[in-house]
Amino acid sequence: MHTSRSRIAAAMRLEKPDRVPVMCQPSLGFVLRQMPELDPIDVWHNHDGTLARGFCEIGRRFGFDGVLIPAVGAAPLDETTVQRIDRANPEGPIVYSKNGDFCVYCRNDLPRYTHAVAPERELDTIDPLAIDERLRYHPPSTRLRMWLANGATGRVAELQQARAIIGPDVSLHGAAYSPEDYLIDLLGADGAMIALLTEPEKSRELLAKFARAVASHVREQIAAGADAINVSAPWAGQSFISPALYRDLVAPAQAVLTRTCREGGVPSYCHTCGSIGDRLELIIDTGFNGIECLDPPPLGNVELADAVRRIGHRAFIKGNIDPVHVLLNGTPEQIRTDVRRRLEIGMTAPGFILSTACAIAPGTPAAHVTLLREMVELHGCY
Repeated sequence: MHTSRSRIAAAMRLEKPDRVPVMCQPSLGFVLRQMPELDPIDVWHNHDGTLARGFCEIGRRFGFDGVLIPAVGAAPLDETTVQRIDRANPEGPIVYSKNGDFCVYCRNDLPRYTHAVAPERELDTIDPLAIDERLRYHPPSTRLRMWLANGATGRVAELQQARAIIGPDVSLHGAAYSPEDYLIDLLGADGAMIALLTEPEKSRELLAKFARAVASHVREQIAAGADAINVSAPWAGQSFISPALYRDLVAPAQAVLTRTCREGGVPSYCHTCGSIGDRLELIIDTGFNGIECLDPPPLGNVELADAVRRIGHRAFIKGNIDPVHVLLNGTPEQIRTDVRRRLEIGMTAPGFILSTACAIAPGTPAAHVTLLREMVELHGCY
């Protein structure tokens, strides 16, 4: 009999475990909605292990076989930079900084950061040699940075805290953001697109520097005991770049991360949402052991049966329940029907992990999420 940890490990090695593993990624908003006692500031900055505790508790409640810590190494809130905190705001507390910036720590979403001065830079002002190869922050969303702790212990604290909570029998995954996310953070989406098209050599040089910085943090997470690494690459889909740009510029930088994971003895998988039907093979060619999201229509353009046919023999597949039209807004019977169909298709591949395509939406009823473990117990045994 498999444990949750060995069950996911088997699926990631394209071996059939006793049953299909189930492992969804809750959005930060879902964690906060399900655990209203948590302070959003404490969660975002992992004060007293709150971020690790929140994601582990969601995994426990819904019987997930694994826990993904979506951003490892969060630095505490720097009180010396804070002018005041407004805790009366109904959307969530607002931290006002002395430099004029402010951040709404939403109870229903990621924090929303507003800069007094636009942070984007022009490409011609950037020297690739000046890019720090020690990772300083994660870029989870546009103009939002999660700053990393300086000390070695703090940079992997969530993984160590999570392992202490979930014990040895649950799979624990670390996370990294893809190098192109840092290029977009630096230049803005429009600026990054122009740079990729008009200055490919400088873009390649910048992506390589970012890749080395991210890889260093990946090595820290592997050393801390991560069973797998999720590489978040939301800008790698066809809504932003062509297959040729992905292959020629983005993939080589991502390959630095997949090679780092391979050398560290852990699998890596790519998280790319939206429409990626034209590049499934390219993503796996980059060296990833697996892929997640595979958003079905209308969120994206990937049909599970097509993905199984094209890459199921080469990589594990994690997905692909529609988190909005099915899990959030569907009836229990619609959810059961959809999940059973996903299981029937996914189980024809050597390695399949049942999951929502993208993250569990904040307003998703808990009773809907509970159905996923119920369905794999009933219909997911090999």
